Amino acid sequence: MESWSVDQVCNWLRQRNLGELVPKFREEEVSGAALLALNDRMVQQLVKKIGHQAVLMDLINKYQQQKNGLESLTCYCETASPKFPAAISGITDKQMFSSFGPVEQKKYLSSRKNEEELIDRRVLKQKKNMKSFFRRYKTLQWTSSYALPDFPYDVKCILAEKKCPDHSMRIRIIDFLQADMTKYLEGSLYPNSQQYNIVVSALLQAYPFLDEDGNGFLLWKRALKDRFKYVRRPIEDDEQVLRNKCKFGHRRGQTRKSLSAENKHVDIQLQIEEEPIYLDGRVMDVHINWLKQEYMKTQRNWKEVANRMNATIEIRRKMISDKAPLKEILRLFPFLRCPYQLFREFQLLTHMDIYKKTVDILETYSENILSLYVVRNNPINIMLQENLKLHTEEDILKYMKMTAACLLLPDVFGDDSSLFAAVNEEVKVLTPVLKVKNPFNVNSCDFALYIEREELTQLDDCTMALAALVAAFHVFDIPCPKRIHRTLNFVESLVFEMRGSPSLPAQVKRGLELPKHPNIC
Repeated sequence: MESWSVDQVCNWLRQRNLGELVPKFREEEVSGAALLALNDRMVQQLVKKIGHQAVLMDLINKYQQQKNGLESLTCYCETASPKFPAAISGITDKQMFSSFGPVEQKKYLSSRKNEEELIDRRVLKQKKNMKSFFRRYKTLQWTSSYALPDFPYDVKCILAEKKCPDHSMRIRIIDFLQADMTKYLEGSLYPNSQQYNIVVSALLQAYPFLDEDGNGFLLWKRALKDRFKYVRRPIEDDEQVLRNKCKFGHRRGQTRKSLSAENKHVDIQLQIEEEPIYLDGRVMDVHINWLKQEYMKTQRNWKEVANRMNATIEIRRKMISDKAPLKEILRLFPFLRCPYQLFREFQLLTHMDIYKKTVDILETYSENILSLYVVRNNPINIMLQENLKLHTEEDILKYMKMTAACLLLPDVFGDDSSLFAAVNEEVKVLTPVLKVKNPFNVNSCDFALYIEREELTQLDDCTMALAALVAAFHVFDIPCPKRIHRTLNFVESLVFEMRGSPSLPAQVKRGLELPKHPNIC
């Protein structure tokens, strides 16, 4: 491979189903020697998709491992053959020893012993290298012969239609891959990372549409590894499991019957603090059950709720990324129905306090929005003007203007207001939307957030409602509808303090600019 030209490297990429990389490799003039010299940073610059990066690095590593193994085999043969000329010529040690006299026999035995002591360590090292070489060769043989299993008929139909499978179908695909890998591994439940990479790469090469936004490789590999962990869970006393626990210092599976319930609770808390990411399934079940029980109480320990929500964020994000049903997510994590916990989840993902940002946005832009010509004859604005005449308190007037500005945002940007808020009517859309009743009645106004036409949570005012709406799209990873995209894009650009504002009509831009002087509208 070191002597390959650029054309030979391109042909090699096509043979490995990496033809998409050929133009870039040809442009950068990557020869065989350059290919072997690539490091992780260079591969990231050359290759955009993570799946292709992993496959390319895996192929290069396999070649280098195979080459190193062959070199160690040649070195072993060259160094071992001069030490045992008699064995090569067919004469045994016993025949050679019997031909010597008593003095020669004694000299031969002492020299033999010294020679063995000298070469003992070297031979052991060479034997170790040979074992690792044959182990690598066996792995390469396994991966070169791997082929995807024959999926059931319903799975084949979904894959033939090139549709992204739902959560249940994903689980079935992973189950078949796990069973097939176990067959290839002759019953072993311990694949190595290279074997995981080969299986997932084969799946994505056969069905490229499963590679979602270039992150499919990592998601499918993680799901497959989790499946093997789940299958290994009932065999905690297996010798291989115990050996791995001792090797890697894994004590999470061990329990002590003598510990009281109080001590167990302390152990769980310590484990959360030490390892917030890689949690045992049992500990995760403890957290989830505690959260469900705490949600039913009237007085809640919010500090402990925050700690346990932090500890379970990884499995929660995985369920959301795998498109698990929303009802199932809310059943396991009911505190996502609480507005402030929803805001906290948004803050964990983006490091932004969305409620505080939303208050600033509405306080800053409400007067400018209400002064725009496009909303002058809007029913919301007319309703506001009528209610402003009934009150004189400054706080109430400010609250009403902020509420009206929030509800008028879709009309300012020419979006569909029914996808933003249903004012005094029933919710008709599946995406996150606000349901508002009597928005300008201070005593009977009602704000609620709906997802999939079901109420998620009650909200106090318009600022909390707008913050919850934006947070719901991010937290539950729901695509934003095109007919409301410009409105949410404007709010998000202010939340994340982006320099480039979204595209707006010219008169709207002028109206939303902050006034330089108090007397300028």
